Amino acid sequence: MPVCGMGVGAEMSEALIQLKDVTLAFTAGTLPELSGINLEIYPGEILSLVGPSGCGKSTLLRLISGVLTPTQGKITVFGKQAAPGWPGLGFVPQDSLLLPWRTVTANVQLPLEIKGKAAGRAAGKADGEDMERKVKKALDLANLGDSGAKYPHHLSGGMRQRVALARALVGDTQVLLLDEPFAALDDLTRTQLHLELLDMQSRTGATILLVTHNIFEAVFLSGRVVVMGEKPGRILDEVKIDLNYPRLLKMIGDPEFGRLVSQVQELLAEGWGDNYGK
Repeated sequence: MPVCGMGVGAEMSEALIQLKDVTLAFTAGTLPELSGINLEIYPGEILSLVGPSGCGKSTLLRLISGVLTPTQGKITVFGKQAAPGWPGLGFVPQDSLLLPWRTVTANVQLPLEIKGKAAGRAAGKADGEDMERKVKKALDLANLGDSGAKYPHHLSGGMRQRVALARALVGDTQVLLLDEPFAALDDLTRTQLHLELLDMQSRTGATILLVTHNIFEAVFLSGRVVVMGEKPGRILDEVKIDLNYPRLLKMIGDPEFGRLVSQVQELLAEGWGDNYGK
Protein backbone atom coordinates (compact mmCIF):
# COMPACT_ATOMS: atom_id res chain seq x y z
CA MET A 1 0.00 0.00 0.00
CA PRO A 2 1.25 3.52 -0.73
CA VAL A 3 2.63 5.39 2.25
CA CYS A 4 1.31 8.93 2.53
CA GLY A 5 4.09 11.46 2.53
CA MET A 6 6.67 9.32 0.73
CA GLY A 7 6.10 8.28 -2.86
CA VAL A 8 3.84 6.28 -5.10
CA GLY A 9 4.12 2.75 -3.77
CA ALA A 10 6.83 3.62 -1.25
CA GLU A 11 6.99 1.50 1.86
CA MET A 12 8.90 2.02 5.06
CA SER A 13 12.14 0.05 4.89
CA GLU A 14 15.87 0.49 5.17
CA ALA A 15 17.33 3.45 3.33
CA LEU A 16 18.32 2.79 -0.28
CA ILE A 17 20.73 5.74 -0.36
CA GLN A 18 22.57 7.07 2.69
CA LEU A 19 24.77 10.13 3.03
CA LYS A 20 26.62 10.46 6.34
CA ASP A 21 28.50 13.66 7.24
CA VAL A 22 29.30 14.32 3.57
CA THR A 23 31.53 17.31 2.83
CA LEU A 24 32.97 18.27 -0.55
CA ALA A 25 35.66 20.90 -1.07
CA PHE A 26 37.03 21.35 -4.58
CA THR A 27 40.10 23.22 -3.30
CA ALA A 28 41.85 22.78 0.04
CA GLY A 29 41.55 25.72 2.37
CA THR A 30 38.48 27.21 0.68
CA LEU A 31 34.83 27.20 1.70
CA PRO A 32 33.44 23.74 0.91
CA GLU A 33 30.81 23.27 -1.78
CA LEU A 34 28.84 21.05 0.60
CA SER A 35 29.22 20.61 4.34
CA GLY A 36 27.92 18.02 6.79
CA ILE A 37 25.23 16.51 4.56
CA ASN A 38 23.19 13.76 6.22
CA LEU A 39 20.35 12.29 4.19
CA GLU A 40 18.51 9.00 3.81
CA ILE A 41 16.41 8.16 0.74
CA TYR A 42 14.03 5.21 0.88
CA PRO A 43 12.95 2.73 -1.81
CA GLY A 44 10.04 3.95 -3.89
CA GLU A 45 9.92 7.50 -2.56
CA ILE A 46 10.04 10.77 -4.48
CA LEU A 47 12.26 13.32 -2.75
CA SER A 48 12.94 16.85 -3.98
CA LEU A 49 15.92 19.09 -3.25
CA VAL A 50 15.22 22.83 -3.34
CA GLY A 51 17.51 25.74 -2.57
CA PRO A 52 19.17 28.81 -4.06
CA SER A 53 21.41 28.53 -7.12
CA GLY A 54 24.91 27.50 -6.17
CA CYS A 55 23.99 25.67 -2.96
CA GLY A 56 25.20 22.33 -4.34
CA LYS A 57 21.98 20.52 -5.31
CA SER A 58 23.32 19.26 -8.64
CA THR A 59 26.68 18.49 -7.03
CA LEU A 60 24.84 16.28 -4.55
CA LEU A 61 23.36 14.27 -7.44
CA ARG A 62 26.82 13.75 -8.89
CA LEU A 63 28.14 12.57 -5.54
CA ILE A 64 25.35 10.01 -5.30
CA SER A 65 26.02 8.84 -8.84
CA GLY A 66 29.70 8.35 -7.98
CA VAL A 67 30.96 10.88 -10.52
CA LEU A 68 32.34 12.95 -7.62
CA THR A 69 33.93 11.66 -4.42
CA PRO A 70 33.32 13.41 -1.09
CA THR A 71 36.22 15.02 0.73
CA GLN A 72 34.80 13.67 3.98
CA GLY A 73 31.97 11.37 4.91
CA LYS A 74 30.41 8.36 3.27
CA ILE A 75 27.78 7.67 0.60
CA THR A 76 26.25 4.24 0.14
CA VAL A 77 23.79 3.04 -2.50
CA PHE A 78 22.23 -0.41 -2.10
CA GLY A 79 24.53 -0.77 0.90
CA LYS A 80 27.68 -0.27 -1.19
CA GLN A 81 29.93 2.74 -1.65
CA ALA A 82 28.76 4.97 -4.51
CA ALA A 83 30.80 4.47 -7.68
CA PRO A 84 30.48 5.69 -11.28
CA GLY A 85 28.53 3.45 -13.62
CA TRP A 86 26.79 1.42 -10.93
CA PRO A 87 23.78 -0.45 -12.31
CA GLY A 88 20.27 0.59 -11.49
CA LEU A 89 20.77 4.36 -11.82
CA GLY A 90 19.33 6.68 -14.47
CA PHE A 91 20.21 10.36 -14.82
CA VAL A 92 18.15 13.06 -16.58
CA PRO A 93 19.71 16.53 -17.00
CA GLN A 94 17.94 19.81 -17.75
CA ASP A 95 18.96 19.48 -21.41
CA SER A 96 17.91 16.14 -22.86
CA LEU A 97 21.36 15.71 -24.54
CA LEU A 98 19.93 13.48 -27.28
CA LEU A 99 22.24 12.50 -30.13
CA PRO A 100 20.79 14.27 -33.19
CA TRP A 101 21.89 11.59 -35.67
CA ARG A 102 20.07 8.83 -33.75
CA THR A 103 16.38 8.08 -33.82
CA VAL A 104 14.32 8.08 -30.63
CA THR A 105 14.67 4.30 -30.42
CA ALA A 106 18.43 4.44 -30.96
CA ASN A 107 18.83 7.17 -28.32
CA VAL A 108 16.91 5.14 -25.76
CA GLN A 109 18.90 2.04 -26.68
CA LEU A 110 22.29 3.74 -26.17
CA PRO A 111 22.79 2.86 -22.45
CA LEU A 112 22.21 -0.81 -23.22
CA GLU A 113 24.77 -0.68 -26.03
CA ILE A 114 27.34 0.95 -23.76
CA LYS A 115 26.65 -1.59 -21.02
CA GLY A 116 27.14 -4.47 -23.48
CA LYS A 117 30.43 -3.05 -24.77
CA ALA A 118 31.66 -2.44 -21.24
CA ALA A 119 30.98 -6.10 -20.49
CA GLY A 120 33.11 -7.01 -23.53
CA ARG A 121 30.54 -9.17 -25.24
CA ALA A 122 29.26 -9.23 -28.79
CA ALA A 123 25.49 -8.95 -29.10
CA GLY A 124 23.89 -12.22 -30.11
CA LYS A 125 20.32 -12.87 -31.20
CA ALA A 126 19.10 -13.33 -27.62
CA ASP A 127 20.81 -10.12 -26.53
CA GLY A 128 19.24 -8.26 -29.44
CA GLU A 129 15.77 -9.51 -28.60
CA ASP A 130 16.23 -8.60 -24.93
CA MET A 131 17.43 -5.12 -25.88
CA GLU A 132 14.46 -4.62 -28.18
CA ARG A 133 12.07 -5.69 -25.43
CA LYS A 134 13.64 -3.32 -22.88
CA VAL A 135 13.60 -0.39 -25.30
CA LYS A 136 9.96 -1.00 -26.20
CA LYS A 137 9.03 -1.11 -22.52
CA ALA A 138 10.82 2.18 -21.84
CA LEU A 139 9.21 3.87 -24.84
CA ASP A 140 5.78 2.71 -23.71
CA LEU A 141 6.41 3.99 -20.16
CA ALA A 142 7.18 7.44 -21.59
CA ASN A 143 4.23 7.38 -24.03
CA LEU A 144 6.58 7.28 -27.00
CA GLY A 145 5.41 4.06 -28.59
CA ASP A 146 4.64 5.72 -31.95
CA SER A 147 7.71 7.97 -32.05
CA GLY A 148 10.58 5.50 -32.22
CA ALA A 149 11.54 6.31 -35.81
CA LYS A 150 11.64 10.09 -35.31
CA TYR A 151 14.80 12.16 -34.85
CA PRO A 152 15.31 14.74 -32.07
CA HIS A 153 14.77 17.70 -34.42
CA HIS A 154 11.27 16.38 -35.11
CA LEU A 155 10.34 16.60 -31.43
CA SER A 156 9.05 19.33 -29.13
CA GLY A 157 10.89 20.14 -25.90
CA GLY A 158 8.45 18.04 -23.90
CA MET A 159 8.86 15.08 -26.24
CA ARG A 160 12.65 15.31 -26.01
CA GLN A 161 12.43 15.17 -22.22
CA ARG A 162 10.18 12.11 -22.51
CA VAL A 163 12.94 10.47 -24.57
CA ALA A 164 15.49 11.41 -21.90
CA LEU A 165 13.26 9.82 -19.23
CA ALA A 166 12.82 6.69 -21.35
CA ARG A 167 16.60 6.47 -21.85
CA ALA A 168 17.12 6.80 -18.09
CA LEU A 169 14.53 4.09 -17.37
CA VAL A 170 15.68 1.54 -19.95
CA GLY A 171 16.96 -1.67 -18.41
CA ASP A 172 16.70 -2.33 -14.71
CA THR A 173 16.71 1.24 -13.42
CA GLN A 174 15.80 1.52 -9.74
CA VAL A 175 16.87 5.10 -9.01
CA LEU A 176 16.21 8.20 -11.11
CA LEU A 177 18.32 11.30 -10.51
CA LEU A 178 16.56 14.26 -12.13
CA ASP A 179 18.43 17.56 -12.43
CA GLU A 180 15.76 20.17 -13.23
CA PRO A 181 14.41 18.15 -16.18
CA PHE A 182 11.32 20.36 -16.65
CA ALA A 183 12.87 23.80 -16.11
CA ALA A 184 12.92 24.82 -19.79
CA LEU A 185 9.33 23.75 -20.53
CA ASP A 186 6.19 25.86 -20.68
CA ASP A 187 3.73 25.51 -17.80
CA LEU A 188 1.23 23.28 -19.62
CA THR A 189 3.90 20.85 -20.84
CA ARG A 190 5.55 20.84 -17.42
CA THR A 191 2.25 19.94 -15.74
CA GLN A 192 1.61 17.14 -18.23
CA LEU A 193 5.06 15.70 -17.61
CA HIS A 194 4.52 15.90 -13.84
CA LEU A 195 1.53 13.60 -14.22
CA GLU A 196 3.41 11.30 -16.59
CA LEU A 197 6.39 11.08 -14.23
CA LEU A 198 4.07 10.08 -11.39
CA ASP A 199 2.52 7.45 -13.63
CA MET A 200 5.95 6.09 -14.61
CA GLN A 201 6.97 5.93 -10.96
CA SER A 202 3.79 4.11 -9.95
CA ARG A 203 4.37 1.52 -12.70
CA THR A 204 8.07 0.97 -12.03
CA GLY A 205 8.44 1.62 -8.29
CA ALA A 206 11.58 3.66 -9.04
CA THR A 207 13.09 5.86 -6.34
CA ILE A 208 13.29 9.47 -7.56
CA LEU A 209 15.57 12.27 -6.38
CA LEU A 210 14.58 15.55 -8.05
CA VAL A 211 16.51 18.82 -8.07
CA THR A 212 14.23 21.78 -8.77
CA HIS A 213 13.89 25.52 -8.17
CA ASN A 214 10.11 25.25 -8.47
CA ILE A 215 8.52 24.92 -5.03
CA PHE A 216 5.08 24.05 -6.44
CA GLU A 217 6.66 21.26 -8.50
CA ALA A 218 8.50 19.91 -5.47
CA VAL A 219 5.39 19.86 -3.28
CA PHE A 220 3.15 18.37 -5.98
CA LEU A 221 5.48 15.49 -6.83
CA SER A 222 7.24 14.63 -3.60
CA GLY A 223 6.74 12.81 -0.37
CA ARG A 224 9.50 14.93 1.19
CA VAL A 225 11.05 18.25 0.23
CA VAL A 226 14.58 18.82 1.52
CA VAL A 227 15.52 22.50 1.74
CA MET A 228 19.17 23.50 1.28
CA GLY A 229 21.06 26.65 2.21
CA GLU A 230 24.23 28.09 0.73
CA LYS A 231 27.78 29.13 1.67
CA PRO A 232 28.43 26.34 2.34
CA GLY A 233 25.76 24.11 0.83
CA ARG A 234 23.94 22.36 3.64
CA ILE A 235 20.58 20.89 4.56
CA LEU A 236 18.41 23.31 6.56
CA ASP A 237 15.44 21.04 7.16
CA GLU A 238 12.86 18.94 5.37
CA VAL A 239 9.11 19.23 4.88
CA LYS A 240 7.00 16.09 4.87
CA ILE A 241 4.29 16.30 2.21
CA ASP A 242 1.24 14.64 3.71
CA LEU A 243 -0.81 14.54 0.52
CA ASN A 244 -2.26 11.30 -0.75
CA TYR A 245 -1.17 9.57 -3.92
CA PRO A 246 -2.21 9.57 -6.69
CA ARG A 247 -1.65 13.30 -6.86
CA LEU A 248 -4.43 15.20 -8.63
CA LEU A 249 -4.18 18.66 -10.17
CA LYS A 250 -7.08 19.91 -8.05
CA MET A 251 -4.82 19.46 -4.99
CA ILE A 252 -2.92 22.60 -6.04
CA GLY A 253 -5.92 24.71 -5.02
CA ASP A 254 -6.29 23.02 -1.65
CA PRO A 255 -5.40 25.10 1.45
CA GLU A 256 -3.14 22.28 2.70
CA PHE A 257 -1.12 22.47 -0.52
CA GLY A 258 -0.70 26.20 -0.02
CA ARG A 259 0.36 25.67 3.60
CA LEU A 260 3.08 23.22 2.54
CA VAL A 261 4.35 25.59 -0.16
CA SER A 262 4.54 28.37 2.43
CA GLN A 263 6.42 26.10 4.83
CA VAL A 264 9.08 25.41 2.19
CA GLN A 265 9.28 29.12 1.33
CA GLU A 266 9.79 30.05 4.99
CA LEU A 267 12.69 27.59 5.29
CA LEU A 268 14.27 29.04 2.16
CA ALA A 269 13.95 32.54 3.61
CA GLU A 270 15.71 31.40 6.79
CA GLY A 271 18.59 30.11 4.68
CA TRP A 272 18.85 33.30 2.66
CA GLY A 273 19.08 35.56 5.68
CA ASP A 274 18.97 39.34 5.91
CA ASN A 275 20.48 39.99 2.48
CA TYR A 276 17.35 38.64 0.84
CA GLY A 277 14.82 40.82 2.59
CA LYS A 278 13.96 38.54 5.47
